[in-house]
Amino acid sequence: MLNIEFASSLGQGLWQFVSYMGLAIFAENVILARALGVTRLMKLVPDHKAQVWDLCLPLIWVMTLSAPLGWAAHNLLFPWLRPRLPAWLPISALRPVVYLTCGVAAMAVTWLVLGLLPRKMRQSCRSQLSLATCSTVMLGTLLISSNQNYTLEQSIAFGLGSGLGYTFIVFIVREGRRRLRSKAVPAIFQGLPSSMIYIGVLSLAIYALVGHSVVL
Repeated sequence: MLNIEFASSLGQGLWQFVSYMGLAIFAENVILARALGVTRLMKLVPDHKAQVWDLCLPLIWVMTLSAPLGWAAHNLLFPWLRPRLPAWLPISALRPVVYLTCGVAAMAVTWLVLGLLPRKMRQSCRSQLSLATCSTVMLGTLLISSNQNYTLEQSIAFGLGSGLGYTFIVFIVREGRRRLRSKAVPAIFQGLPSSMIYIGVLSLAIYALVGHSVVL
């Protein structure tokens, strides 16, 4: 009986984890639904010399590792710190600094994890690590998780899914931009304008399917 209950609880936990990860990848994609990291995306996509995984792999690690730190800050640090702050300093003013600190801590761990990669890939990924950490994608994901009051499991799933969702859109936009080089596209729309329109159409498609907000 205990084994059945344990298996059922484990199955529900795994299903919730996968659900929130899928939510972050598709319905609440950081680019399509939140417009986070668009500037970096526009620089990364047209640069054919840049390897997508040089940025995306560190980003996935940083966002996954910073998620539990952000949860701890929201649920443990902020309630303890709030009554100790002066009246003129609201806790909301400290949230970006605290979440950035969580990202820096996750960056330090990611630096060590990247040491397991081959030397050439390790160096290229580490060169992009600071950009992956100090990004609106990382900060925005932690803020969304705290505003939605996600549990620890949900926060980790949402952080991992957000990193995977960003990587997914990078490949989608790269492929779309390659196809938009057709001569049928007017010269005035080629390049950045067509890419922005393409992202806008994808965002509208997401909103048409799931609406403005998603609740699980």
